[in-house]
Amino acid sequence: MSQQHFIPSLLVTEVFFPLKDEKGFAAGIVEKFGEEGFYRSFEIGAGYDKEDRKRILEAKEKHNLFISQWLTYLTYEKNLDVSSVDTKLRLDTVREIKHSLYLAAEAGVSNVSFVPGPDPGVNLRDQAIEGFYESICEICEEALTYNMTVTIEALDREVHKKRVLGPTVEAVKLINRVREKYQNFGFAFDTAHAALNGEDVFKSLALSKDVIRQLHFANVVLSPKSELYGDNHMPIGEPGFLNVETMRNILQKVEELGIQTEQGLPVAVEVQGKDKINYLANEESIRASLKSALNLIETK
Repeated sequence: MSQQHFIPSLLVTEVFFPLKDEKGFAAGIVEKFGEEGFYRSFEIGAGYDKEDRKRILEAKEKHNLFISQWLTYLTYEKNLDVSSVDTKLRLDTVREIKHSLYLAAEAGVSNVSFVPGPDPGVNLRDQAIEGFYESICEICEEALTYNMTVTIEALDREVHKKRVLGPTVEAVKLINRVREKYQNFGFAFDTAHAALNGEDVFKSLALSKDVIRQLHFANVVLSPKSELYGDNHMPIGEPGFLNVETMRNILQKVEELGIQTEQGLPVAVEVQGKDKINYLANEESIRASLKSALNLIETK
């Protein structure tokens, strides 16, 4: 097995959550860890000023990094919904995302990612998914202008986030439909979301192997009786289902399935930071987990 298949990725907005919006912080993180060399991919947010965008771009070019941008908090903060059955709101969201791509390009972003909106219920679900499809196509078209790819996550539908696109089988169907027109579109696979949808993570990887472009290791407690039940971006290990050995097994499955073998697959550990003072401790912990899983792959 070779670690070259996997591109260690740092999910800046989650790992350093309390500091994610501070001026210069994300740029500084990309500079610092890009220089260190373990992470070759960085997943950032939006809303950075011109100076910070320039710093991120320069770090990318200096260290040959892959920069992906998550628009999750942009849509949350502005009450946007890319799959809304309210056509005006949906189109306003698409317009906002398309506008953000110009600024993303200034930061050297190669991929933009976002999530579906809330599930409107079974009676309106098909309408919402159809609107989501139309939104994605329009965003993919605009992304081509900047030579960018686009990815989406499917979240849970019943447990916590309750989004319109949940089960992997439905996500793959939608993604393949978009890819009939736009090959610059793919799937960001999240282990927590698949697990919360009651899926076997390994079977879901196999189901979505042809469209996966990013992988997030995220841990969840699967017992509905637990107060920790839900998509809480918790640390790796007990009482959640995801530990280093499971991470290793997932990476092994990705290898077997040949997911992104030629291009390389960005792999991030999604644990939300809580400490604004000792903020580097969370990164040290997730790096240790990811390194251990990768080393197990190498020695298996």
